[in-house]
Amino acid sequence: MLVSVILASYNHEKFVKEAVESVLNQTVTDLELIVVDDGSPDKTADVVDKIHDRRLKLVRLNPNRRHYPRNIGIKMARGRYIAFQNSDDVWLKNKLAEQLKVFNSDKKMVVCFTRLDIIDEKGKVLEQSWAKGNLAGDNMNNESWLRLLFEKGINFGIASALIKREAILKVDGFNESMVQMSDYDLWVRLLGHGQIFIVNEKLTQMRIVDGVNYSTPKNEVYWRSALENVDILNRYLQWPVNRYLDEIFFDIMPKDNHLLSVKLATLARYAWTLNTPQHSIFADQLLASLLNDHKSSDEVLSYYGVDIKKEYIKRRGKFEMVIHK
Repeated sequence: MLVSVILASYNHEKFVKEAVESVLNQTVTDLELIVVDDGSPDKTADVVDKIHDRRLKLVRLNPNRRHYPRNIGIKMARGRYIAFQNSDDVWLKNKLAEQLKVFNSDKKMVVCFTRLDIIDEKGKVLEQSWAKGNLAGDNMNNESWLRLLFEKGINFGIASALIKREAILKVDGFNESMVQMSDYDLWVRLLGHGQIFIVNEKLTQMRIVDGVNYSTPKNEVYWRSALENVDILNRYLQWPVNRYLDEIFFDIMPKDNHLLSVKLATLARYAWTLNTPQHSIFADQLLASLLNDHKSSDEVLSYYGVDIKKEYIKRRGKFEMVIHK
């Protein structure tokens, strides 16, 4: 099996047939499509069940949110590569073929994306949309991508992703505690293991329906995203990403001190300057950990002086518990 496509579906009765057929109609035919419906209250699963193709498998979950559909699909997948589709998005016919060319040309590649078009409920391409604001830009090296993901969110578009199966198994799939940012978290971890690339063609259509998409900007989405982002920022302190701190933050890391504690304190100080709730929480937690360890505390205070501790105390005294957009 060459490609396993995992389509997590929920409440997309109007769109799921088009999403499924855009996978089954790929020019790459050596694939399986695993549709994992997360307890849809409408007829989404019934629509899929009426599509007859030996490559299609339907899994019905119940109740909604009891399981994590994409991880269930990953466990079932048999392909060398794993792709993700959403139940309201659309692929162009040559999407997988163009991405497989990239993998064949570079053995270090672990993830390949395509460019995105944003479409509305009727499939019309939207030139103006809130979703366009954070789409990924030009291809860069991994360290540059990791820097951007640290500083702000980047939407690669999960429905455009094709991933080596061995790579996604190595990082143990998606973080099941996350609702808004699980794909961002996955990209950070995968960037620690290999290269990523974006095919410069719009081969994936991401559908935006006002008031329906779960990521539509609103206060509850902002709160969840901020809290989940703290967990993503902590990935930079863990293997394998922490191996590349000097390269990711080449312009801020001290050149006259190579102690890990000092590097981490430097990263916390940099996070303060980004002035977002998630970066403030990340910096606070990191400095608290460093200052609570006698050896690390002595190393940090010897390098930065007591002013860094005073600043930490001052910021804790001014921390606002209400997150403002």
